Formats: sequence, C-alpha cells, structure tokens
Amino acid sequence: MGILLITLASALVFGLIIFFICEEKSLTNANFSDMKGLFTEELKLSECVGEFNTVRYMLAYVAALFFFDLIIAQTIFIENNFGMAQIMAYVFMPSLVGSWIILLVKWTYQPMIKVISSFMYGGGFIGAAVFAFAITYVTSLA
Repeated sequence: MGILLITLASALVFGLIIFFICEEKSLTNANFSDMKGLFTEELKLSECVGEFNTVRYMLAYVAALFFFDLIIAQTIFIENNFGMAQIMAYVFMPSLVGSWIILLVKWTYQPMIKVISSFMYGGGFIGAAVFAFAITYVTSLA
C-alpha cells in the first residue's frame, strides 16, 4: 500500500511540474487582458490557440506523461502485481487532485482560463495514463 501512495504522489508532482512548465511556455506571449476578448468579442479561438502554440505544448505534456506512466506501469504495477483498483486509483486520483490544485492556485485570476487549464490537465493525465497501461497490458500478453 505504501508503494502505491508514493507512486500516486510522484505522479501528481511530476504531472503538475510538467503541466506548469508547458502552460507557462505556451503563455509567454499572452496578454491576459486580450484573452478576455475571447469571451466578450468575436475573436477566432483557432487564431488564439495557434498564436500561443497551446496544442503543441499540450501534446508535449501528454507525451511526457505517457513515457512517465509507461515506466511506472512496467516497473511498479507489473512488479507488484497491482490490480485494476490500483490502476484506477493511479489514473484518476492524481488527475482529480491536480485539477483541484490548478483551480485553487489561480482561481481569482482569470477563472475561465483556469477551468480550461484544469480540464486540459485532467484530460491529458487520464489519456496518457490509460494509453500507457493499455500498451503495457497488450505487450505483456505477447
């Protein structure tokens, strides 16, 4: 049980660090007063996403998490014979807690942007973890 808690904490810390690095890289040229225009003016969201390279940085975040999760799945989960309950805890607990942390840290500053960031963190974490465990399961059958 202790190794699972350490694994959950390490996934949460690693995911948050990588996410904040990718988010800050994507928003280096952003002027948040202009971002309010997305909700008050007729601006194209695709232009804003392209200008800030958000998709590229979020793909880098998911790729980094995927490789981290792949290593965790093969070294921790298979070695300790963890079952589906532990896998589900690993997939959902760090994503849920990380999303809450993102919302709580910067809620008063652009809450709509932080809600979107929170969903991107949670969705990226869940997607990367599920794909890593699926790859691990398929390769362990062969």
